[in-house]
Amino acid sequence: MRLNLNQLAIFAQVIECEGFSAAGQVLFLSQSSVSKQVQNLETSLQTLLIDRSGPKIRPTLAGEVLLERTKEVLALADRAVDAVHAAALWRQEPLVIGSTSTVSGHLLPAVLQELRRREPDALFSVAVSTADELAEALKEGTIGVGLSGSVLPPGRFQSKRLAGDDMLLICAADHPLAGKEITPTDLSDETFLLRECGSQTRNQLKNLLHRWDPPGARTLDLWGTEGIKEAVRIGLGVGLVPRRSVRLELQHGALAVLGIRPEPEPRTVMANWTLARPLTAGEDLLLKLLREVARATAGAWPAEAGTAAR
Repeated sequence: MRLNLNQLAIFAQVIECEGFSAAGQVLFLSQSSVSKQVQNLETSLQTLLIDRSGPKIRPTLAGEVLLERTKEVLALADRAVDAVHAAALWRQEPLVIGSTSTVSGHLLPAVLQELRRREPDALFSVAVSTADELAEALKEGTIGVGLSGSVLPPGRFQSKRLAGDDMLLICAADHPLAGKEITPTDLSDETFLLRECGSQTRNQLKNLLHRWDPPGARTLDLWGTEGIKEAVRIGLGVGLVPRRSVRLELQHGALAVLGIRPEPEPRTVMANWTLARPLTAGEDLLLKLLREVARATAGAWPAEAGTAAR
């Protein structure tokens, strides 16, 4: 048999209001109509759901079980309505994708290309921010889905590891140490190029410098992976970047790798989504495409080892 959602909603309201008359006032129905709907529900289930013997009505044991399930069913029905409305509207309202800068420049373009192919009329944009800003936007639900280059600070969101990427210490092609196996002591008097404040890559390199403590080392602040790459190319210093961001420069000999031991920890590419609100149809599609593109480009990334799945 199939339960009637309207009867379930009326039944739940009667229990909440502790009476048929009070429930009728909330629902704008007569007491007799409310009572009849509950009776019809009891008849369909062949079970007494409400004990009417006392001064106040109360649910029977069967009624308590049904009430608990009713709350779940009605909440699911509300989410279904929200999802239908979102699906009807998402092509008219832009999909805003959150991302840290490194990931936005490398994994995300392939995802946007596939999104454009599947939904040519959809509107979307990318909001680039620091990891802390992205975590805050996800926690508040102002952004539904965001990409980060590592695990974000805890918040009201869920995450899944999409892929990983090696982090390379790069130098100019004509650097004396280019392509050689080195140790931190070989980097004495070197200039290390740091990303902007809030960057996960900046934090990683600063932690490495603290551990390595190369004598006479200097730092220079720049902005973005492209800024680091260009500064390295013209000889301003050495920088830390994901392998995927310099694959073409390494192939064509424009940059070189410093084979330092121990190697820097790999980068983890994470998909993160908010728990502060239901995801829109566009955000659900985006999560699906992120997984598909990560699998399709697995040859360019080290093997995936997933965590929490949506």
